[in-house]
Amino acid sequence: MEFCIGEKGMVPILGQMSNACPERPRILLVAPNISRLMGGEAIKALQIFETYRDLGYDVVQVAHARVRNEMRDYRPELEIVYVEDGPVQVMLYRMGLKWILDVVGAWLLHRKAQQMIDQCPPALVHVTSPISPSVPNFPLKGAPVVIGPLNGNLLHPDGLSHRESAAKRVGSRLLRSVQLVNRFFFRGRVGAALFISGGERTVRALALGGCTRDQMIFTLDSGVSAELRDRPRLRHEARNTRFVFLGRLVRYKGCDLAIRALARVPDATLDVIGDGQERAALEDLARSLGVADRVNFIGYVPGGTELFDRLRPYRAFVFPTLAEANGIVVQEAMMLGLPVIAVNWGGPAELLDASCGILVEPIDEEHVVRQVAEAMARLIDDPQAADRLAAAARAKAEQEGYDWPSLLHHWADIYDDILARRGDERRFGPWLAARQPEGPASALPLGATS
Repeated sequence: MEFCIGEKGMVPILGQMSNACPERPRILLVAPNISRLMGGEAIKALQIFETYRDLGYDVVQVAHARVRNEMRDYRPELEIVYVEDGPVQVMLYRMGLKWILDVVGAWLLHRKAQQMIDQCPPALVHVTSPISPSVPNFPLKGAPVVIGPLNGNLLHPDGLSHRESAAKRVGSRLLRSVQLVNRFFFRGRVGAALFISGGERTVRALALGGCTRDQMIFTLDSGVSAELRDRPRLRHEARNTRFVFLGRLVRYKGCDLAIRALARVPDATLDVIGDGQERAALEDLARSLGVADRVNFIGYVPGGTELFDRLRPYRAFVFPTLAEANGIVVQEAMMLGLPVIAVNWGGPAELLDASCGILVEPIDEEHVVRQVAEAMARLIDDPQAADRLAAAARAKAEQEGYDWPSLLHHWADIYDDILARRGDERRFGPWLAARQPEGPASALPLGATS
């Protein structure tokens, strides 16, 4: 018999489980990776799992065994069921057959989750990643299923399409074919409730795969830590020439555009927090433009307290990314009270508006560089404008519930609606209210079912 570690010790997850089934409603989360070290989706999947558990919800996670050692060292009390990586997956990874590897991995996760549902049905299953609307999902039976937030199908703006990778261009041309395959062979999204955060571009991609709008519930893609929510926002006073770029150093993030803009603002400095394959090229660019003494490459800084403390001295966050489906770093900057200069495209365009950020139209590279430079120069000498943007961004982040606890309480309310429509008497909200007499923090609605 196979076991996982739960709050009450070792709990069987296969075989006879009648005595192990929880009385309160349980959430079964499914994601390939949950990790602080693997970036992006893996970090978000872990944050969802941790936050639900820390809020008092009864939650168990299914993930691949490649994260086992990290999770044992990090939080051994977390209730995780692992899917072992077999020789077929190793072979596919070494051969670079990513799409086939995704299908095999999705099948193994599905099989493990289905075994758990069959033995001890949870109130609800939530597949939290992958977030791409093109990745296949297999159908799960015996419990209502939520998938997402799904976010993708984002290409570069037309005026900057020359910067897009060949692989991304090929993928966009294959989207319709891939979604037709999903429609007929991988029908896990049919009948599921789909969390959507990528706007109409994601809706269109899912529609090609046979999904309907009445399945889709619009919500935020991600949240920020409660620690950041509880910090006082930054105040902007006096002149400040310091700017920061934060993100992986890959081409689509547009750090080169930020450095080129800096070269047009003589007294500004730019700290680059992050690392990646473009770092050497970016250092060469700074030298060629004569601004190497004003660009400081700090490298990777772990998220959390250390990063938030580092962001305090800056006038603004410069982030001219060209293919950011969401923009968690934008949400963090907004909650912190750090004005954002970004391109009016993708996730940042959905999070920001003229009242709480500076959005540059993606007409072409020259236009982006010039407008980013003008925004930097303006904010240097206008602390009142910077502070107005900071205050408005923080207010929006608080009102719309950007922090993880508010966002997940909102999701739990949606879970309750799904259970109610199915005639299931179990509810997450009433249980949590009974456990905490003051009741959970109320999150304002973040979207509506189309």
